[in-house]
Amino acid sequence: MHRIAALPGGWDPSQGGVVFLEQDPAPIVVLSAADTDLTALSAAMRLLPADFPAVRAANLLQLQQPLSIDDYAEKVLRRAQVVLLRLLGGRAYWSYGLEVAKEVAAAAGSTLIVIPGDDRPDWDLVSHSTVPLAVADRVWQYWLEGGAANVAACLKLLAREFLGQEYAVPEPQVLPRLGIYYPPLPRDPHAPKVGILLYRAHVLAGNTQPIDALAEALQERGLQPLCLYTYSLQEPDLPQAMREHFGGQIELLLNTTSFSLARLESEQPDVRLWQELDVPVVQVVLSSGSRERWENATRGLGARDLAMNVVLPEVDGRILSRAISFKTVQQWDPRLQTEIMAYEAVPDRVAFVAELAANWVKLRRTPAEQRRLALILANYPSRDGRLANGVGLDTPASCVEILKALAQARYRACPLPQSGDELIRWLTQGQTYDPLGSLRPARQVLPAALYREWFAQLPAAVQGDLLRQWGDPPAHDIPIVGLQLEHVFVGIQPPRGYDRDPSLNYHAPDLVPPHEYLAFYLWLRQVFGVHAVVHVGKHGNLEWLPGKGSALSATCYPEIALGPLPHFYPFIVNDPGEGSQAKRRAQAVILDHLTPPLTRAELYGPLAELERLMDEYYEAQQMDPGRCPLIRAQIQELVRREQLDWQFNLEKEEDWGRLDGYLCELKESQIRDGLHIFGRTPTGEQLVDLLLALARYPGAGQLGLTQAIARDWGWDWDPLAVDLTEPWPDKPPA
Repeated sequence: MHRIAALPGGWDPSQGGVVFLEQDPAPIVVLSAADTDLTALSAAMRLLPADFPAVRAANLLQLQQPLSIDDYAEKVLRRAQVVLLRLLGGRAYWSYGLEVAKEVAAAAGSTLIVIPGDDRPDWDLVSHSTVPLAVADRVWQYWLEGGAANVAACLKLLAREFLGQEYAVPEPQVLPRLGIYYPPLPRDPHAPKVGILLYRAHVLAGNTQPIDALAEALQERGLQPLCLYTYSLQEPDLPQAMREHFGGQIELLLNTTSFSLARLESEQPDVRLWQELDVPVVQVVLSSGSRERWENATRGLGARDLAMNVVLPEVDGRILSRAISFKTVQQWDPRLQTEIMAYEAVPDRVAFVAELAANWVKLRRTPAEQRRLALILANYPSRDGRLANGVGLDTPASCVEILKALAQARYRACPLPQSGDELIRWLTQGQTYDPLGSLRPARQVLPAALYREWFAQLPAAVQGDLLRQWGDPPAHDIPIVGLQLEHVFVGIQPPRGYDRDPSLNYHAPDLVPPHEYLAFYLWLRQVFGVHAVVHVGKHGNLEWLPGKGSALSATCYPEIALGPLPHFYPFIVNDPGEGSQAKRRAQAVILDHLTPPLTRAELYGPLAELERLMDEYYEAQQMDPGRCPLIRAQIQELVRREQLDWQFNLEKEEDWGRLDGYLCELKESQIRDGLHIFGRTPTGEQLVDLLLALARYPGAGQLGLTQAIARDWGWDWDPLAVDLTEPWPDKPPA
């Protein structure tokens, strides 16, 4: 156990020990988990008379352990006359502290006011107050409207009502819940416009330094920021305000708010607003953690940030960019005896997001016939026989379909291969990563001088890692493996490590990629000049390179390789976990594709013969019992021959039912019937079997096909819970 004073320098809630806040007692104590509340409170203190009663404040995140709460209650709360507690998330958020505050108020005869931390009424929470509901509601309104003037008025109300002071108390000033924010920058009406959505609380608290830095970085890249603030994404008037302020004007939206626009309680997330805007929506993270903690954490963001600023926004389909700011101690407020936190921008992270935004705008505004794209094919392991492998996807054929679609959309992609086989033939006529592929001619190279110049600009730590692992940068020009079809490059992703046993290094979290790997992506960006990169099929190795799990830094290798490029990723729909890896580590837009066509496994060979004998055996039991011993012997012999006797010895009668259920499960199992081709719907029997496979089992709000048929016959039958060893009813119900 150790003591941590609330002194300048900040406090990390992840550190061990028990926190003891060192504060002097005061008549008024304000507790909140929102740093913007404390910022507004600090500003409000400057609006109050010098002889105003003393006020103390603390962030609830510093009062999480029961012992620290008890200590603070004994030293500060017990000697206060008014305690104002603002809780976001209901009583469960700080349940122990609330009970302690109630006990202290009851014992000391002091005033306790408990109000919600957001705009949703919580009468259960307010009921813990010792003041009338009307008083608690008025206090809540001051904080709900926010800003220094309203908070100062609230403090005057508390001093007048509970401390016997004489103050004129104005009514809460109603401030717009939605409004336009103007960064302190000149405006260029002719520049392409980029929207920025931010929180009203940051505007009221003057906590807009990261937004101002982002707006300035956009202007430096020839873009004009349009900023709109809102109380929350669930604000009823927000959709109309965004239509009026952004609709038809912006090329891209940078969203700095947390949570999700879509409501998860509905069957389908409602993202119509984003669809109406019809622009890329990029998620920009304003982290609630410290910069030092982020820099030292391999996972990047903490659990709280990950949930609010990454996971929930993914429900909306937003493109994750980077964390551009972190909380830091802005000042020590001697009157409140607490630290006042503020967001502080990280310049290189701001620059990355602005560059990413500029590249998206460039892609959007460039005519299709001038756009340059790269289609990247995985090659694991690095053999020609494994070229263009994607999980569940006929990647060569899918690549051909993409090329045809691009050509129809006026992209310059010529000549076009007519089949996946032809594409592979074209690729393997040049150099590949197969051991024999290096003997073929290289179609394009990256000049060694260009790579060395770029390498010298990398962070020193990155240069050191590469030199230790792979030695000096190559002195010769570096082959770039792939095929140029005018403005579309079909490339083979380089191996990221040693070729002796690629399975050991494909996902290695600490093996930095070789120079040739980084040279490949450098060539795409600086020589071929791609507007966007497409990794075709699950999955390549870019998103598995060393670095943070989210909110990447300049020393993370996915960023070093790909840079701030728009990134598209056709990915199999049934693996969202690995798709999220690409979204969070490589700003990918996941384009889900179907699984391979599904069909029933059925039975064949000896197992089909075994099923036939089992059916004959059960039929003989009813029609000709004398044949049963002969059929039984045949079944036992076949079970021994197929080595199923270790599981079904058939000496016990229940084993016969288990064997029958086992055969049914095998026959009814769903298996793949070939591979999916991106952009193509299965046809013929494959389409029929796929639809049947999808319809067989119950889903959200719908019966499965077999379940519905059973109900028509009056049977209560659930394919997800049924025991296939149970005998079928002798006859359907009347």
